[in-house]
Amino acid sequence: MNALVEGRPPPRPLHILAVHGMGTTAPDQFETFILALANRLHLVQVLGPFPESDYPRCPGPIAAPGALVRPLPTPITITGVPSGGWAQLYTYNFAAVKGDSCRPALAVSFLLWAPLTRDIKKNFLEETDAPPPQKFADIAKGFIDGYLGDVVLYGGTYRDNVMRPSVQKALCIVTRGAPSEDGKHCTPGPYRDPTIIVTHSLGGYMMIDTIGHELGPDQHGDCDKALKETAAGRILTNTDYIFMMANQVAFLDLSTQRGYPRRLGGSPPEEVRRRFAECWTRARLKAPMLLESSGAPQLSEKQVVAFSDPNDILTWEVERKNLGFPKPVWPNVKLTNVYLSNDEFSIPSLFSEPTTAHNGYLDNRTVMEMVVCGMTNGSVNTCLPNGMP
Repeated sequence: MNALVEGRPPPRPLHILAVHGMGTTAPDQFETFILALANRLHLVQVLGPFPESDYPRCPGPIAAPGALVRPLPTPITITGVPSGGWAQLYTYNFAAVKGDSCRPALAVSFLLWAPLTRDIKKNFLEETDAPPPQKFADIAKGFIDGYLGDVVLYGGTYRDNVMRPSVQKALCIVTRGAPSEDGKHCTPGPYRDPTIIVTHSLGGYMMIDTIGHELGPDQHGDCDKALKETAAGRILTNTDYIFMMANQVAFLDLSTQRGYPRRLGGSPPEEVRRRFAECWTRARLKAPMLLESSGAPQLSEKQVVAFSDPNDILTWEVERKNLGFPKPVWPNVKLTNVYLSNDEFSIPSLFSEPTTAHNGYLDNRTVMEMVVCGMTNGSVNTCLPNGMP
């Protein structure tokens, strides 16, 4: 994001793909993060879609500086899923405005997949005749129903028929492509935006699993072909950075075991993750936002940054084997695990409030600084002039 911070909008808008995690029920989870990002980069929300070509004036109304207006979502319709259960794709557009000129600078596409599981968890797990539990047990039971219920659903066949196709269809729409009704097929559009993927919790596994599945060799042969022919490939080609908050990659790997592992230190990576890693490291397009306007394209430097609060009981360390990276490409991918506190209520050595520990990354100033400014020699850079809203 250096070009945006330095006031140099890139040739194409920077596109951030955001996917929430388990237990989320409302579309506002990423809005504090989105507004803080726009404010820090001195951008103004444009209440309308960006055209493909550049333009001298904004195409429609502009939100007040420092304000965020939730756009109307695009429903992710899937065959057999009722309208109340559709995932929703929200796209926020921002521009660098100077005088009468207006240039696209940032788009944030947020996938709210919670409707896919919300009513199912409620209807299957609701207890009407059971004796009331004590307060702590009631809180713990609600946590299990609301959070781990999503993990169980994604670990079963519901993933194959509904949850993964919903993510696939959302990726197709992001590229302005033409998806099939069941979400499993897509004719991708001419996507060229430099992209950053930001995920929270289960959303990180869902994104990696979906992209790896869509790039599968059974459908598209070698990686070069898959990167050109699929929506996931178009997006992955333009992605150099993935930020993961509260990571369940290692945890969800348990759902892919088909037999007793050959070694308990970790089984061979699942095919879809190996495919994701193989194709991502083959994508050679350098994001234009990181180049001088007159510079020549360079080889991509892929980076994964994984954030964890040590008191978050639903995060695990991310290792290269979890992401499916074969050892020969390890030097081409930087993987950084960052441990930090989300300022949850704590009694030292005894108790930490679990909800804030798991959901507080999006309000964490250090996370914002790292996403936008990066690190140098282990220290977080401070390139941003504005504070959190």
